[in-house]
Amino acid sequence: MKKLLIMALCALVLVGCNTNRTLSYEEVAIKDLSKSDQEFYEQAQVDNGVYLFFNTSEDKLIIYFNASHENQEDYAAEFANFDVEGDGDTLRIMYDKDQDKGESKTFQEQTLYEVQLDKEYETIELFENGDIAAFSSVFS
Repeated sequence: MKKLLIMALCALVLVGCNTNRTLSYEEVAIKDLSKSDQEFYEQAQVDNGVYLFFNTSEDKLIIYFNASHENQEDYAAEFANFDVEGDGDTLRIMYDKDQDKGESKTFQEQTLYEVQLDKEYETIELFENGDIAAFSSVFS
């Protein structure tokens, strides 16, 4: 009985020490950002573009898509089909940008995604509509 108790305790300790993290993401609302993430948002919301904020203390990335300064009379922009994938030491961030020159003005002008990292990556690649792209700014 004593051996069984010790084995159960050891198993519990090993499960508690498990550092296996998974690469995941979720769309977040501006109001749900932490204080440091809010500061990033306040700096990045001035101009259109795609912004990256690396929060080193929490091993996460915030990706901010901003099209709120587009001339809405000409067209509306939408960022859709967001996805992330890890490939060795490279993190790929992919999305589609759609522009509608028609009557539709219902696109979401600002979108935030929080990416929980599963490990450290040496390279981050951004893809817009399948083509390599660049971040407007990177914050840390």
